[in-house]
Order: sequence, then structure tokens, then C-alpha cells
Amino acid sequence: MKTIIRVGAAIAALLMLAACATKPAIPFDSTSAGEIKTIGILTPSMPDEPSAILASSVGQSFGLVGALIDAGMQEARESDLEAILNSKQFVAHDKLIDGITASLEAQGYTVRKVAVTRAERDFMKAYPSSNTEKVDAYLDLVMSGYGYIAAGIASGTPYRPIVVTQVRLVSARDSSVLMEDVVYYNRLNSSIETTNVTISPDPAYSFPDFSDLENDPNRTVEGLDVAFAKSTEAIGTLLR
Repeated sequence: MKTIIRVGAAIAALLMLAACATKPAIPFDSTSAGEIKTIGILTPSMPDEPSAILASSVGQSFGLVGALIDAGMQEARESDLEAILNSKQFVAHDKLIDGITASLEAQGYTVRKVAVTRAERDFMKAYPSSNTEKVDAYLDLVMSGYGYIAAGIASGTPYRPIVVTQVRLVSARDSSVLMEDVVYYNRLNSSIETTNVTISPDPAYSFPDFSDLENDPNRTVEGLDVAFAKSTEAIGTLLR
């Protein structure tokens, strides 16, 4: 049963990554947004663990049995990747918050953390009304996924870091959307045109096979460090 659930989760993750890449963007207009000086970063929605996705494999040609085998292999890869990240004290939540805080402060904003309870992996349905933190806007972050992905099993499709972050800025006064976009580090389907932010992966962190990734844990973690840094830097740039 756990493996069947893993199959569904893997398919859902791929669909979510593809959908995010074509989501229409709402650019930030500082003139119409009013005076935005202090931004409250809401508790982000993000996965509990990294992904290690092989988007196309031999097993997909053998129906459910092949899918179950693939899911079991993916579960093993993700467990190994999580162990590598844990051994290097890599905490995705902290990387995201620290990176965005630094990026926003570099743009001149005052940043505060605002704790909220997340019911699902999506933008908030309602935003804090009390505004006890005295912020001008809330930054709503939904990380659809992070980890490593390979487009296939061919030698020209190595594992590379991937980070997908949906971002929305809303007015603390009336919850109107001031900006919305998706920042995609290593977009899965680059053949589909998009207005969203896309960042090409650093070629220094490409692994021909998952075993290469396992055998070089320092470079594996460095690759995600770069992916998070580039992603959070891009988020700050959206609010210039």
C-alpha cells in the first residue's frame, strides 16, 4: 500500500511541477501597490522531505507492475538523498527563510516572520486580519518540491538540482494580490513557453547516475545550496 501511495505521490509531484511552470504571473507594481516597507513572511508550505525523481524510466513501459517497481526505487533514492542532506545539516525550511530574508533586506525591506497554520499545499485561503506584526504585506510561499531530478535514463539526462517555489505578495490591509509568480530552478519542461521565472541549473552540479550523487555528498548538498540561493535571490528581485 505504501508503494502504491508513492506512485500516486510521484505522479502528482510531476503534474504539480509541470503546472507551476505555466502559471500566469502577476508582476509587482510598486506605484499601485502603495507604500510597502515591511513584509511579513508567512510560515511556508513545503514538502517534508526532498524528491529524487526519474521522470522517464524503463519501468513506465510495463504498466502498474513497472510503476510499482519504479516507485520502490524512487522511495529508496529519496531516503538516501534525505540521509545525505541530514548528514550535512541541510534544513530546507531554514535555507528558504534565511535566503528570502536576506534577499528582501537587500531590496530595502524590513522583514518579519509571521506564524500561520497550513491546511494544504497551496496559497493561503485567508490571510491574518489582526496584523499584530504591523506589516504592510504578507509573502505567501508554496514550495512545490526540491531535490534532484533526471529527465530520463540516457547519459545526456543527468540528475540536477530542482527547486520550485510559488510566491504571492498580498496587501495586509485588504488581502489584494500585489504580485504572484513561480520561481523555477531547473524547469522540467523547458519546451513550454512561460512568463514565470526560470533559472538554468548550474552545470557544475550534474550527476550522470544517482550513485554518482550518493558518492559525492558534499557536491550534492552544494548543488541544492546554489539552487536555494538562486531561487531566493530571484524572489527578492521580483519585488524591486
